[in-house]
Amino acid sequence: MAIVPSKKMIAICHYGGEFETYEDGLMSYSGGEAYAVDLEVDMQLSGFKQEVAETIDSSVDGMLVKYFLPGNKKNLITVSKDKDFHRMVNYYKESDQFEVFILKESPPAKKKPVRRPQKRPAETQVVAVLPPADLGPANVIPLNEVMDNETANSITPIPDPVPIDPFPMPITSHEQPIAAKQWENLITGVGQRFHSLAEFREALRKYSIAHGFNYMYKKNENQRVTVKCKSDNCPWRIHASRLSTTQLVCIKTMRPTHTCQGGLIKPAFRATRSWVGNLIKEKVKDSPKIKPKDIANDLKRDYGIELNYSQARRAKEYAREQLLGSYKDAYSELPYFCEKIMETNPGSLAKFSTHEDLSFHRLFVCFHASISGFIQGCRPLLFLDSTPLNSRYQGMLLTATAADGNDGAFPVAFAVVDEETDENWHWFLSEFKNLVLGHGPITFVADFQKGLRESLPDIFGRECYHAYCLGYLAEKLNKDLTGHFSHDARRLMVEDLYAAAHEPKLEGFKKYTEDIKAISPEAYNWIIGSEPDHWANAFFGGLRYNHMTSNFGHYFYSWVSEANELPITQMIDELRSKLMQLIYARRVESSQWLTRLTPSMEEKLKTEILKVSSVQVLRTHGSKFEVQFGGINDIVDIENWDCSCKVWLLTGLPCCHAIAVLENYGRSPYDHCSRFVHVEMYQLVYADSINPIPNIERSMDIELDDGTILVTPPPTARTPGRTKIRKVAPGQVGPADFLKRQLQCGKCKGLGHNKRSCKGSRAVCNDFLKG
Repeated sequence: MAIVPSKKMIAICHYGGEFETYEDGLMSYSGGEAYAVDLEVDMQLSGFKQEVAETIDSSVDGMLVKYFLPGNKKNLITVSKDKDFHRMVNYYKESDQFEVFILKESPPAKKKPVRRPQKRPAETQVVAVLPPADLGPANVIPLNEVMDNETANSITPIPDPVPIDPFPMPITSHEQPIAAKQWENLITGVGQRFHSLAEFREALRKYSIAHGFNYMYKKNENQRVTVKCKSDNCPWRIHASRLSTTQLVCIKTMRPTHTCQGGLIKPAFRATRSWVGNLIKEKVKDSPKIKPKDIANDLKRDYGIELNYSQARRAKEYAREQLLGSYKDAYSELPYFCEKIMETNPGSLAKFSTHEDLSFHRLFVCFHASISGFIQGCRPLLFLDSTPLNSRYQGMLLTATAADGNDGAFPVAFAVVDEETDENWHWFLSEFKNLVLGHGPITFVADFQKGLRESLPDIFGRECYHAYCLGYLAEKLNKDLTGHFSHDARRLMVEDLYAAAHEPKLEGFKKYTEDIKAISPEAYNWIIGSEPDHWANAFFGGLRYNHMTSNFGHYFYSWVSEANELPITQMIDELRSKLMQLIYARRVESSQWLTRLTPSMEEKLKTEILKVSSVQVLRTHGSKFEVQFGGINDIVDIENWDCSCKVWLLTGLPCCHAIAVLENYGRSPYDHCSRFVHVEMYQLVYADSINPIPNIERSMDIELDDGTILVTPPPTARTPGRTKIRKVAPGQVGPADFLKRQLQCGKCKGLGHNKRSCKGSRAVCNDFLKG
């Protein structure tokens, strides 16, 4: 006899966590996820298991249901039959809800190849690995134990034929979904046959969506299935069972009429992640960049299935995994993948490391074509930055990007890490240092808050200069200002900061900082204390070629936004493919150039040449010349390729002052341009090619070799909501790119709130009332 709850009861089902036992014997459950399942009238254990299985997107095969007795946290009670289930419900009949714990029986242990115990692989390079077989989701739907009898073995005739409309009650303002119409007649009535119970269940699911009602299992066994409408007092019911001596399943009885307003019920009750994922697989295949929001809208329009953003995103993940392979298995392929990168691209470095538990830690990749191009033809200037990954296991992408002779971004090296930390940046720079040993000092443009301020001098010593990213510096200034400054005041201070950073002369730097001081002495003190020798042209000791921000990796950002939802090996291969195409396209393009300098540098030099007519050469002092332009005198040192205006030094191109002196001596300004801006050097950057990597899918049932490391995914949980992927436009970042107008209160004139949420006005009001 089933227990009928006297009131609505909810079972809070915990799944995926683990139990901990304390010294006093008390047990606690931590981790995993919790789901709420309604207890229906006349519910049996098999029906409860089926509800839980569909809620957690699992199967009832090997499912264990356990619970604690009220007031007893030392002993777990196992629910193995209907009597146990009814007893559990009876214990908590006075409560609105109670907790149950869903576990899985451990499968029989399989014989594994013997391997020596692994030490922590501090830095693992090339390791061959044969990952375990991906058996995939089970195709057979496991069923529950036998329950109350429905003994009819023969087909029971129904007096009345199945009506065309199972809902005789009028449903107002409800438009039937377009695509779901094809499922209206998947179940026709008594006598209909199916090849298996799985096929019958699938037809029932689609039939219920097409007709807009929810259902529940009364019996769900390996020989028969009985289902009723979930609405109270609705007579709709269907029973199907296997025909004796065959695998065929036949509908034996069916009450086809609903008395509920089923069409008004949201029909997503049994639309699980895997089922929806299979439903949208072709859509995801045709449109890989389709947004979860669009998936949810399409499902609502076509099938009447209502999903929230997270549900649609998880369904898309499942569909992509079915199309592209397992995210989890991709990590086990990393050793083989790194080996193939270096095998197909000699001179490249692909290196990964794991945590002590062999979970993924970080992966460094640098192709030979990239490092060779940087050393042979790029200016000794690198931009360090990072961008988040929107993959299933999250992570960060660290990038090192160079500038070619045409001021184009040239990706040199990158790394996927579990999180952005000082340690991971130190590791990334250490690996990169091994590739550029003995090639002279390098200027790094980067943030100063990610541990880079300590890591760069520690790893490269005096062979590097650290130029602070002006964009990060201005952003931090705006954030650290505590005064109530208007938007215009903040804009002026940031603009003066940019002007002070670009100013090559000390006098100009002082002028712009004094302008900031006139607005805010606090901001002035902040700027003077922010180490101007790392960001101001007037003090910086290295060569940054007028590149003031680290936002030079826009190629990486756009590529990552297209590939970051792929499994890790496929994402890396997609980045490799993009880089391969970039190198080839620029090599072909540069072969058509007829000028001595790259196009952008040719244009800049011609701009300076046009100014020469207004430059006056006054007198000479050996190799130094005094010139006048626009009422300002400058000194040009021809032998040292220098001018007091610093343009020649900062850009690698002679300024108008230098060109005027060179023309007086009959010299060509092209002969006095930095070698890095000549077409010949540009072509050296893109001389080498990146080769394709063969298919990394391998047989997973081969025994593992001795010493093999089987990499597992990082224990990184997806944070709630959407991951913010930075959208960066190519080129320099100016003040207007991050300085947003703030709210200003109409009462207290403070920033960051309006007059409705003003706390100051409330305090004044409270003081008035107290007085």
